[in-house]
Amino acid sequence: MIIDKRTASDLMPDGFQTLPARDSGVVRRYGYADMEVLLHKDPRPVSDSTVVVLTHAASVYWKGRLIFAASLEREDLRVMAPLLGMSLKELQADYGIRGFLADPKIVLYGNGEKESLGAFLGSDDDDAVFRFLLSLVDDSFDAGADFEPLEG
Repeated sequence: MIIDKRTASDLMPDGFQTLPARDSGVVRRYGYADMEVLLHKDPRPVSDSTVVVLTHAASVYWKGRLIFAASLEREDLRVMAPLLGMSLKELQADYGIRGFLADPKIVLYGNGEKESLGAFLGSDDDDAVFRFLLSLVDDSFDAGADFEPLEG
């Protein structure tokens, strides 16, 4: 997903309920060109009405507007089961897992769209995941800039 910050539409919570909430779980802040990049660990989504758990996310703001987000999302089978009218055990069997959370998926938000890149097969080490998310930001904007740590 290629983003032009000058023409990118704002990402609005009513359109994308699984976006990371701005100040939730922020562990690092970076300047990137003239944008602000927030890295989140276990952020809450902007909506409480979702079956998705966010484990990690990067959100990009330009002039105070959210224009891009990349996240690792896992479906919560405990929430999904009653909505689907299935038992938790049935749903676990369908997903081929014993736990409550489905395998993580990489999801990008930008240009008014949501795009799934499929399963995340990388390490669950926080630093490795954040490097991966920053690489997605860099690939999406191609700003030719470095990520500069910001205070606060």
